Amino acid sequence: MRRIILALLVAASSVAGAEPLAPFAAEFRIYVNKLPTPVKADLVLEPAEGKDYYRMLLKAKSFLLTNTEESYFHWRDCQPRTNQYVHEFKGFGQHRYHHMDFQWNPPMVHNESEDDQESLEIPENTLDELTILLRGRCVFATGDKAYKVTSVYGDKLRTHHFEIIDREVIDTPMGEIDTLLVEKKREGDSKEKRRTLFWVAPSLDYMVVKARHIESTLLKAELIMIDYDGPDLPPSS
Repeated sequence: MRRIILALLVAASSVAGAEPLAPFAAEFRIYVNKLPTPVKADLVLEPAEGKDYYRMLLKAKSFLLTNTEESYFHWRDCQPRTNQYVHEFKGFGQHRYHHMDFQWNPPMVHNESEDDQESLEIPENTLDELTILLRGRCVFATGDKAYKVTSVYGDKLRTHHFEIIDREVIDTPMGEIDTLLVEKKREGDSKEKRRTLFWVAPSLDYMVVKARHIESTLLKAELIMIDYDGPDLPPSS
């Protein structure tokens, strides 16, 4: 359950362009096997102190769990460069966290978790797991259909592939929205049937308005935007 929720929450990160990032706040509801759950997620992007410096916060909460991810990053050359990333999960009898500090000369990340402390060399332009979709608009707006990014989480490096596979008008609580359907795949995934799909809206700065994670034929989860406060919201139909 925790893995499915986190997969959708990561997929829900905003996608923004080369210009200064516009602040926004969005709320999502999570469904499992088409049934609503008590879990709601809030995603916020806001300026932080300093030029081209931002804070992104993603928080999911219910009586069962609390999941918080927070990233401080600079926005340069149409991509984020992380300074700090924090993930903390409480629920199902667990308390797990990662506090990660990034340095870039040379590229390294210093991670503190509930189990250990470690430092890891990382490739240039490695992203944290909350902001991995921020490269999307800069790629998709030029007409390209696919891109890949490397992220780091704890002591693990992961390569993610994103590809536009369709275009759909979907019905949401805010009305019909024209979207690009994007599939995310991760190198080395051992489960062939595992898929993550998300629907991004060009009219909302390529914001994710819906996401679906298929863990198996018996376990599927969806995340749907139910409220949005930001630029360029289209009228409801």
